[in-house]
Amino acid sequence: MLAVWAVVLSGAAALYIFLCTLLHLTQDKNEPRMVETTIPFLSPILGMAARKGDFYPYMRKKYKLPIYTLRMPGTKLYIINSTALLSVVQRQHRTLSFKPIEAKGARDMLGCSDTADKIVSLDPTKDGSYLMTFNKFIHPALAPGIHLDAMNKISVRRISEIIGELQAKAPKKMKLFEWTRHSMLLVSTDSFFGPRNPFRDPALEEAWYRFEPSIIIFLLGLFPSILASDALKAREQMAEAIERYLLSGAPHDPDTSELIRARLAQNNSFSMPIKDQARFEVGSTFGILGNTIPSSFWILFHIYSDPSVFFEIRDEVSKLVTTTVSGDGVTTHSIDAAAVRTSCPILLSTLREVFRYHGVGISPRMVMEDHLLDGKYLLKKGNTVMIPGRVQHMDDSIWGPDVSTFNHRRFVTTDAEYQRASPIAFRGFGGGTTLCPGRHFASTEILVFAALMVMRFDVRPVGGKLWVQPTVDKSPMAAAVPVPDGDIEVEVELRGPKEQEWRVSFSCSGAGVEL
Repeated sequence: MLAVWAVVLSGAAALYIFLCTLLHLTQDKNEPRMVETTIPFLSPILGMAARKGDFYPYMRKKYKLPIYTLRMPGTKLYIINSTALLSVVQRQHRTLSFKPIEAKGARDMLGCSDTADKIVSLDPTKDGSYLMTFNKFIHPALAPGIHLDAMNKISVRRISEIIGELQAKAPKKMKLFEWTRHSMLLVSTDSFFGPRNPFRDPALEEAWYRFEPSIIIFLLGLFPSILASDALKAREQMAEAIERYLLSGAPHDPDTSELIRARLAQNNSFSMPIKDQARFEVGSTFGILGNTIPSSFWILFHIYSDPSVFFEIRDEVSKLVTTTVSGDGVTTHSIDAAAVRTSCPILLSTLREVFRYHGVGISPRMVMEDHLLDGKYLLKKGNTVMIPGRVQHMDDSIWGPDVSTFNHRRFVTTDAEYQRASPIAFRGFGGGTTLCPGRHFASTEILVFAALMVMRFDVRPVGGKLWVQPTVDKSPMAAAVPVPDGDIEVEVELRGPKEQEWRVSFSCSGAGVEL
């Protein structure tokens, strides 16, 4: 038996020496310094699994490097810590490109056909290619202007309707995240798909909830047919429903967004098969829901759980409300929701702080050719540059000593007590060529949702319990804003008489949200 153990230990030692040697022989001296090599190729994976969203801030504090290399099985990750290097990376948008990662996502996450894969993957960084024409087609539909205003008007109308339904049922007990998730899913998808929104079908909504948590399994190719078989069925269910939607002519309904028509125009210009177009809209659904739903929950949590935040924001929003009383005593409150974007700096600051405090998004770039970053750091072709937003968001040299505290006034730039945020260090919507094109729409619907909730309801945990911030340890790894592990059961009580009326309008201004 001792002889067997001696052989096993000798073999393990030999393997360890071999892997350590392999690490150093395959690392150029000019590449960013390697770290976490105690267990070759596995230490980074174990660290990520243990620390999750806090892994990269922990690494910054531990090594204090502007950029470093993590060696993973089959690849290298170059992790950016330095704020100064962010703009350098973002300027090299062809050499350090997100486009090949998008192409891989279309294949692995969405299961597109070989035909679609060839279209998407062909010359991904060259002008005129499918991926490089994305901005040309999509950004006009989401930039401040008439098309964005049209989407905002629909979202505001739907928010008003949903909150009106809650008013009719109040006082009411409900699970805060469950209700917020359902409400904002309908608001966002109605604004995108229009009156024939396929996600109005509860079965399709439920399919989304089954698919989203397993997205990372698809992206990493971890045998989804085995490890995520139910999510795979849900993806196919959504793709089939959206294909029927596309074939029905619904994209041309008057209240369908210009965004989906722009998506159709791009796909048709490249002769994209209709089945693949439907799969790509499953991906678009992640784009419009992935951050919006959890951010809507967290802003409600932070407003209602802190009386100082709650009363400041209620006072701020109340200044936009006009109140009249009819001859028969009916009170009517009127608000132009468009003004919330420009006249509620504390509410806007609270939303930005939600993105800073909770955001764990990572902006990846593929190295398309050997490149000397900033004239100092050699990045080898085929590897990946990673920009973890949480590294910037948890840097006390940028945000001050209260960096680990939720400070709802942090972004109120007119208040001398608080530091003006570094624009490039705020990664709530990414940056550079990967800056989220839907940021104006998403921010507007979250702000309006929060403003109308604050004006119309008092919300508290059932039974007089204290507010306790939920953990996020089980949140899907693909989530840029994590979802709570558990829900909060709350009591919702209407402010004022049940007979009061609210008139919510949205004036088209062509304006966006200052982020």
